Amino acid sequence: MTITRPEGTCTRRDRKPKLLCVQRSQRTDIPRRRLAFDFSVDDVPPDFFAEDEPQSLVVAALSLVFPEGERFFVESVLAFRDELSEPELLEQISAFAAQEGMHSKAHLAFNAVLAERNPKAFALLEARVKRLLRRGGRLHGRAGRLAVTCALEHFTAILAESLLSDECLQALFHPSVRDLWLWHALEESEHKSVAFDVYETVDGSYLRRVAVMATTTLFFIGFIAHGHVHLMRERGRGRDLRGFARTFFRAFVAPGYFGRLLPAYLHYYLPSFHPEKRPSATLVRTIRERLFGAEGTLVGQLVSERREAA
Repeated sequence: MTITRPEGTCTRRDRKPKLLCVQRSQRTDIPRRRLAFDFSVDDVPPDFFAEDEPQSLVVAALSLVFPEGERFFVESVLAFRDELSEPELLEQISAFAAQEGMHSKAHLAFNAVLAERNPKAFALLEARVKRLLRRGGRLHGRAGRLAVTCALEHFTAILAESLLSDECLQALFHPSVRDLWLWHALEESEHKSVAFDVYETVDGSYLRRVAVMATTTLFFIGFIAHGHVHLMRERGRGRDLRGFARTFFRAFVAPGYFGRLLPAYLHYYLPSFHPEKRPSATLVRTIRERLFGAEGTLVGQLVSERREAA
């Protein structure tokens, strides 16, 4: 089956009673960048976030999920590529896959440093991530896997928006890892609508979308908490109740890195939700210039085809 959408039409099938139109001018272009990140145990301190090891291990647990998670996202979206024929959407899918593939590679490099400090916990948790995603894939089917991807892409999009718009939050990352997280957040903002547009084109079920978001939320938050506990135990801080309490307070109360995302998270449950209803073009342009402008902090890490071949 081939699905076509004329230029300027809506993202849902014509049979849907309520159509959500996304003008092409609202969408952010999706550059394909190749970067080479180099991390070492000597350069990345254990307390690389907020100068606090327990809080840093929450970020480590999040990073641990990315390599396998990004592969799952790409596979879920590409599973429908042959059913689409709109050139712009197909191009966006290819760029989405390229960006996510680069994220996997970069976080594998970062995670290798983290794993040196937590070898047993990382090996255990990586195996559990793979197993969880495989089981989820078998349970949900193609449309369900795509809905899971849309749900997690919403998480990464609102996390990215929070980081890119908050200089105080950016400053909490150690300089050795700050640009990794800024670049990842930038690209999550650039491709935040791709999986959703594919879902709305090939399925579009509102009930499936919100039901999958509810269950995915429980698994996602539960796994990050589970990972944090294992990482803390291996660092000899399994009974550091003060560290756990401080981490929870900082994450959900004040300043509430996660808690303050609740309104943006809940937008996903609106029937009229679309990622582009949270415009980020100005923010994206600002961070692009900071990272990849003439004096951008990541220009030196861009890999040209000639350099990669060498």
